Amino acid sequence: MLPNMNKLNLPILKADIPFSRSLSMEDYIKFVTFNLRYTIDKKAVREQKKLAMVNEHFSFFT
Repeated sequence: MLPNMNKLNLPILKADIPFSRSLSMEDYIKFVTFNLRYTIDKKAVREQKKLAMVNEHFSFFT
Protein backbone atom coordinates (compact mmCIF):
# COMPACT_ATOMS: atom_id res chain seq x y z
CA MET A 1 0.00 0.00 0.00
CA LEU A 2 1.45 3.35 -1.02
CA PRO A 3 1.25 6.38 1.26
CA ASN A 4 -0.93 9.29 0.29
CA MET A 5 1.21 11.61 -1.85
CA ASN A 6 -0.23 14.71 -0.16
CA LYS A 7 1.03 13.60 3.25
CA LEU A 8 4.69 13.07 2.27
CA ASN A 9 7.11 15.27 4.18
CA LEU A 10 9.96 15.67 1.69
CA PRO A 11 12.84 18.11 2.21
CA ILE A 12 12.84 21.29 0.15
CA LEU A 13 16.28 22.30 -1.05
CA LYS A 14 16.79 26.06 -0.93
CA ALA A 15 20.45 26.08 -1.96
CA ASP A 16 22.41 24.60 -4.82
CA ILE A 17 23.19 20.91 -4.58
CA PRO A 18 26.85 20.49 -3.56
CA PHE A 19 29.14 18.82 -6.07
CA SER A 20 29.96 15.24 -5.21
CA ARG A 21 33.56 14.19 -5.03
CA SER A 22 34.49 11.17 -7.12
CA LEU A 23 36.65 8.53 -5.48
CA SER A 24 39.55 6.66 -7.00
CA MET A 25 39.30 2.87 -6.93
CA GLU A 26 41.83 2.73 -4.08
CA ASP A 27 39.80 5.20 -2.01
CA TYR A 28 36.61 3.30 -2.82
CA ILE A 29 38.12 0.01 -1.67
CA LYS A 30 39.27 1.67 1.57
CA PHE A 31 35.77 3.07 2.07
CA VAL A 32 34.09 -0.29 1.47
CA THR A 33 36.46 -2.26 3.70
CA PHE A 34 36.10 0.32 6.48
CA ASN A 35 32.29 0.06 6.30
CA LEU A 36 32.37 -3.72 6.23
CA ARG A 37 34.69 -3.81 9.21
CA TYR A 38 32.75 -1.43 11.43
CA THR A 39 29.12 -1.51 10.33
CA ILE A 40 28.28 -5.20 9.87
CA ASP A 41 27.33 -7.24 12.91
CA LYS A 42 28.85 -10.62 11.99
CA LYS A 43 26.96 -12.47 14.69
CA ALA A 44 23.61 -11.14 13.46
CA VAL A 45 24.49 -12.03 9.86
CA ARG A 46 25.37 -15.60 10.85
CA GLU A 47 22.12 -15.95 12.78
CA GLN A 48 20.14 -14.64 9.80
CA LYS A 49 21.87 -17.15 7.51
CA LYS A 50 20.96 -19.98 9.88
CA LEU A 51 17.32 -18.88 9.85
CA ALA A 52 17.29 -18.73 6.04
CA MET A 53 18.75 -22.22 5.55
CA VAL A 54 16.53 -25.09 4.44
CA ASN A 55 16.60 -27.91 6.99
CA GLU A 56 14.27 -30.32 5.20
CA HIS A 57 15.19 -32.92 2.62
CA PHE A 58 13.57 -32.35 -0.74
CA SER A 59 13.68 -33.78 -4.21
CA PHE A 60 12.95 -32.33 -7.61
CA PHE A 61 11.73 -35.71 -8.81
CA THR A 62 8.53 -37.24 -7.50
